[in-house]
Amino acid sequence: MCWFTLWWLVMGGDTMQSYIDELDRSIFNFVEYEGYADRYPSLSMQSFPPEFYDELRHASRRLFQIFYKAAKVFQMAPDNFARDMDMPENLIPYLHKSNALGLPTWLSRFDFVLDTSGGLRMVELNADTPCFLIESYYANEIAANFVGKDNPNKASREELRLFLKRMYNAVVASKYGKAQYENLLTNGGLPKEPFVFSCFHDYFEDYGTTQFLMKELKTACPNADTRFLSFYDLKIDDDGIPLEDGQHATALYRLHPMELLIDELTPDDEPLGEMFLDLYEDNKFALFNPPEAIILQNKSFMSLVYALYLTEQFYSKPDRDIIERYLTPSYFESDFSSLADGNYIQKEIWGREGRHIQVVQKQGDEAILQMEKLVDNYDDIVCRDSKKIMYQDFIKQKHFTHTVDGGTKEGFLTLSCFMLGDQASAVGCRFSPEEIAGTEAYYVPLVID
Repeated sequence: MCWFTLWWLVMGGDTMQSYIDELDRSIFNFVEYEGYADRYPSLSMQSFPPEFYDELRHASRRLFQIFYKAAKVFQMAPDNFARDMDMPENLIPYLHKSNALGLPTWLSRFDFVLDTSGGLRMVELNADTPCFLIESYYANEIAANFVGKDNPNKASREELRLFLKRMYNAVVASKYGKAQYENLLTNGGLPKEPFVFSCFHDYFEDYGTTQFLMKELKTACPNADTRFLSFYDLKIDDDGIPLEDGQHATALYRLHPMELLIDELTPDDEPLGEMFLDLYEDNKFALFNPPEAIILQNKSFMSLVYALYLTEQFYSKPDRDIIERYLTPSYFESDFSSLADGNYIQKEIWGREGRHIQVVQKQGDEAILQMEKLVDNYDDIVCRDSKKIMYQDFIKQKHFTHTVDGGTKEGFLTLSCFMLGDQASAVGCRFSPEEIAGTEAYYVPLVID
C-alpha cells in the first residue's frame, strides 16, 4: 500500500488561500471553533490509492452484516444479559420493536485505525448519533475540487439522498400499512407527513449536522414536510410530538444520545424519556435512528461480537476471516483476568470523545496505568456515567504528518466509513497528534492517488 500527504496552498493576491476558504460556513458552521487556536480542518490532505477506499468500504459492509447477526442474539437474550452490558435498565423494554427498515441502525459510522503495517483495524462503531457527515459528504468534495484531485466520495452525496428518500418512503408506508399506502399512492398521493429534525440548537456541530441532513432529505423529497425543532422546545402529548400548526410529527431525527434521552425528566420530575419511548412503542411516530441503535453503540457490543467469534460456531468462515482481519480484539470487563499479559485499551461503556480512555498494562491480575487520555474540555463532553468498562488490544499505529494553521504536526489517523442502512458510503479522515483521538482531532480531506 502507498499513500501520500498533500499540502496545497495557492497565492491569491497577497494572501495565502486554501480549500478552507471555499467552505460555505452556512453548511460547515464549525470550521472555526471557540477555544481552539487552529481551525478544525487541516491545510494538508491525505491521499490513498483507490484500492484502499474499496477495502475500507468492503470491511465496513461486511462488519455491518456481522454486527447485525450479533444484534439479533442480544435482542433474543434474557434481560440480564443487557444488564451485564451496562444497558440502562429503563431502556431495555424498548429494544425489541421492529422498525421501517428492519435494521438496528439506519445511519452509522465505523471508525478504523491503521496499524504499523498499514492494516485497517476497526475500533468503534458510532451507531446511535454519528456526526462527521458534513466533512465527509460536503467538505471532501470542495477540497478535492480545489486541488484538482479525484474525490473518493464522488457518488456519496447522491447515495445519501437516495437513502433518505428510501427511508422517508419506508417510514410513511409503515405508518399506513402496505395496502392503504398503495391505495393512497394510486388515488391522488400521500398527505404531507411532518418529518422533524431535532437537536440542541446551541451546540454548533449538532445543529449543523441536523440542518445538513434535513436539507438533504428536502432535496431528495421536495414534497416532504421537513421541519427543525430544537430539543429545548420539543414536547409530547397523548398523540405524540405536537407541532405549532396543530399537527404531530410522523418521524423524528434526534441528534441526542439515547442513553441520555431515556433518563430525561419533565419539570415535574416525571420520566420524560420513558414517556417519549412509550409513544414510540405505540406507533405515534418513527425514530431515526431507532432506539435499538443503542445496542450497537454500547462499547461492550464489540466484546459480544468477538466472544461469538471465539466460540468458532456462531459465525461462518467468511465472517470469521473478516473479524480476524479487521476487528480489534475486544473483551468484557469480566474477561480481564484470563487475558495474556500486555497492553490494552480500557474504555468506559458510555464514554465519548476519548473521555476516560486509558492504556493499561496487564501484569497478572493487575492493571497498571500506562497512559490516560487527557481531555481539555472535559466538562463540555456530555455522556452517561458508566458502571462497567471494556478492553481492547492496544493497536500500535502508523505515524503520519499533517499541516494545520499552527504548523506541521506528527500524529495518527482515524479512518471512517458511513453506513446508509447496510450499504457502505462516504469515507472520512481525522488526524490527531495523540494516539487516542478526541476533541483535539483535525478533519483531513481524502483524495485518490
